[in-house]
Amino acid sequence: MQNNDLKGQEEVNLVVEKLVYGGYGMARYEGKIYLIENSYPGDFLKVIPSKITKNLVFAKPVEIITASNYRIPSSCKHYPACGGCQWLDCKYEYQLEAKTNIVKEQLSRIGKIDDSFVKNTIKSDIIWEYRNRMEYTFENNQVLKLGLKEKRSNNVLNIFSCPISPKEFDNIKNGIRSLAEKLGLSVYNKKNRTGILKHLVLRKAFYTNQLMAIIVTHTEYLPAENEIKEYFQKHYHINSLIHVMNSSDKIILRGPYRTLLGEGVIEEEFDGFKFQIPPTSFFQNNYNVTKKILRYILDYFKNNSNRSDTLLDLYSGVGLFSVYYAPLFKFVESVESSKVSVKASFSNANINSIKNIKFTQGLVKDFLVKNKTKKFDFVIVDPPRNGLYKKEIDLISNITNKAVIYVSCDPSTLARDLSIFLKKDFNLMSVQPFDMFPNTYHIENVVILEKKY
Repeated sequence: MQNNDLKGQEEVNLVVEKLVYGGYGMARYEGKIYLIENSYPGDFLKVIPSKITKNLVFAKPVEIITASNYRIPSSCKHYPACGGCQWLDCKYEYQLEAKTNIVKEQLSRIGKIDDSFVKNTIKSDIIWEYRNRMEYTFENNQVLKLGLKEKRSNNVLNIFSCPISPKEFDNIKNGIRSLAEKLGLSVYNKKNRTGILKHLVLRKAFYTNQLMAIIVTHTEYLPAENEIKEYFQKHYHINSLIHVMNSSDKIILRGPYRTLLGEGVIEEEFDGFKFQIPPTSFFQNNYNVTKKILRYILDYFKNNSNRSDTLLDLYSGVGLFSVYYAPLFKFVESVESSKVSVKASFSNANINSIKNIKFTQGLVKDFLVKNKTKKFDFVIVDPPRNGLYKKEIDLISNITNKAVIYVSCDPSTLARDLSIFLKKDFNLMSVQPFDMFPNTYHIENVVILEKKY
């Protein structure tokens, strides 16, 4: 039971033992586990509780008495107030080690899985300016703000520079903030659902250096549209300017959109394969690491599949895996719920002259129920953060002949799902963490599960 009454809670001195999922440093004191923001193993800290539950005490550092050897100076003036990064002042080599240990701990604790299958985390060759998409929020509370949410808060922090996003993003964001202020544009208020401007989303294709700017509004119209278009044409070299009309507060990039300038897509390339990315479609956030994941799975297929095999790609997005691996297989089936992404998948197959893919638009669970008697040699699944439904795991297990490749961005839901797969006649071959998100606690994993014969 949560106790929000923190009166009388005294400051205590603690030594941090390790980093845990969520980005916290963990310490113990008088039989209780403390999860401490902005802390690293070896830190000797004075902390004060910020929230107390039955089993945990969440705390904030008041004073660093002795600093951890893993601490380095932060390269961001907004850190640690900004909620975008958790480990910005931690040595990168230790971030990789910590992520490996976190995956092991999550699999062992939640899934009761032998952690010896977890390999060392593969690094990102680029740890600064690596993000190819940033989602900024407008807020007007006496001062017009455009930035990211404060740590553990819904308040917006005005962000002027961000070391993990491209420099071009800073220039565009700061310019649009000034323009919105100058034009007196109405900003959306989430509490009373009035106002217009909600978000500015920026996307970059790293191979082609193409840029896309997306303005998200609560309304169907964009005020001062001509002035905004002229401003972009005059000040920025962008390939597409998009207006997204989104009345929902749950997901930022959702709803109908209009192309105001340019082609309406940006084009990325991996090993000769070209991919068009529409404004509202999901795409992996780190080009360098995405390329490493593609090649890692490619090596597995080259050693374990043959040209007569079939592949099923679930939660397939714009067809990245389907198109990239199609030349290795007799037939590929690709399933995605987003109409926009499926349309892009068709285009991406055509651009690359791929003819052996069937694209299906719909929910993965519905597809699996409808096709439960079909068989595929290999299945790739890349679900959202909340992982798979048990029913999906049951059906995937039944239609797979050889192996499942599970791509996950959440070690806790991955651990839960793997424990179910391992009861379904699968052997766990490997768990390979990739550092898709340097300077944060987020971890991408690629898991290979082979069917028992």
